[in-house]
Amino acid sequence: MRRGTRTVFEDIQLNVDSGDCVILTGENGSGKSTLIESIAGIIPIQSGSVNLAKPFGLTLQSGGINGDELVGERIELAANCGGISDSESLLAEWNLQHRRQDRVCHLSGGLYRRLAVLQGLIPAYGSEKRICILDEPSEGLDENSVRILVEHISALRARGSAFLIATHDQRLHDCATHLFNLEKGVTQTTPNNRPVDVPVKSNTTPTVAFSKWSAKLDQRTMWPILSRGVPFIASCLVLYAMLGNSFDSLILIPAFLASIPPLSSLHHAKDARSGDWWLAMGGRLFAIDPLSVILIGVAPLLTVSFFAVTEQTALGTLDWLMVGFPFIGIYLASGAIHELANKMPRAQAQFIPLLTLVLIWPFLIASDAVEQCLNSGLCEDFSMGIIIATILPITIAFGLPILHPRTASN
Repeated sequence: MRRGTRTVFEDIQLNVDSGDCVILTGENGSGKSTLIESIAGIIPIQSGSVNLAKPFGLTLQSGGINGDELVGERIELAANCGGISDSESLLAEWNLQHRRQDRVCHLSGGLYRRLAVLQGLIPAYGSEKRICILDEPSEGLDENSVRILVEHISALRARGSAFLIATHDQRLHDCATHLFNLEKGVTQTTPNNRPVDVPVKSNTTPTVAFSKWSAKLDQRTMWPILSRGVPFIASCLVLYAMLGNSFDSLILIPAFLASIPPLSSLHHAKDARSGDWWLAMGGRLFAIDPLSVILIGVAPLLTVSFFAVTEQTALGTLDWLMVGFPFIGIYLASGAIHELANKMPRAQAQFIPLLTLVLIWPFLIASDAVEQCLNSGLCEDFSMGIIIATILPITIAFGLPILHPRTASN
């Protein structure tokens, strides 16, 4: 198991059975978070395997919650992934019910952490036994919240659920059955049980609704318009200022610039590492938003209509809509390239986004097909050129997932 060029673990074995509460201990930098994230399927490993019962609960040290979500939405999504129903009443258990309609970014640090901890515990509140993985859950919590955390872990453990917790906080040792020091090994301990009644929720079929999550954030932040509409409009105005109506082969540049930005779902996934939480739940960070597809598909027609180019060519409205197909393909391929970069061991530090330069090729093929019709009226090969320009990026979009790094859990 590696972090960059450093080997963090070699030949490590860890068993967490029903009713166990294993607490990982060790100095800063000893690898507690690395082990947690490798088990959860976030960090790729070089060899070995993880047998992790799903669904499971997860609290990341960074929280893993996008700031534009609503508190109630986050709990509902976590409950869907964890396979339990009637999750909203759990907000009252953690004194969060009064912030249900607030955006997560408006919470204080302590309330944000409380929400992240509840998110990780949710699967264990069901009637079936689950495992919850918590990374520094008490960090930032006040004394009362830590007391609730210890009491609920003890009660849920007594019901048969299991816990794997990375922490420096000695107070959480009260609910531990094993202490696992990453340098010295495992020691058994007796938990200081604190009997308390906690809710028992009905179990349902787990669902990972990543696309639904991304669509809500798209609507709330209008990111597709900002990331695609602004480049499209700006490039049209610049071209018009420079060239007037004589666009020629440059007429497709606005559509190309609108199709190149990363998927909005990847943008949302960067906030507080919320994408890592979804990856651990089994989601794919590739979500197509219909607004972007529509905007990109009609971008060539909008460009030529706005500048009255349609009146000067043999291409009709349907032809210009057909020209939008390669750019929808470029949109999908660009999304797949940035998704691959995001799944690398150190996201955003790879040269993989340079692969987007390959997408200039289908753009040039489509531009050549359009230019022949605009300048010489030779449109016999127009359809074939557009088809080839569409197939190339579609092939890239569906082929790149083969290169995704594999984790121990998959």
